Amino acid sequence: MRKFVFSFIMPAIMAGAAYRFRYKLLNTILGNQMLRRIGINAAMNMPGVRSRLINSAFRK
Repeated sequence: MRKFVFSFIMPAIMAGAAYRFRYKLLNTILGNQMLRRIGINAAMNMPGVRSRLINSAFRK
């Protein structure tokens, strides 16, 4: 029972902390060149993100 409760409480606390410090985390991630490159490559592999960026870049 203790392990069961702990397995739900700990992720909830971590998610709350990540939400509270989301902008600091994002600035830290984007400040690192390697992590920024990985994030951009991952985003560009998503068809919806890629099409929106391409459309906005080449719009008249």
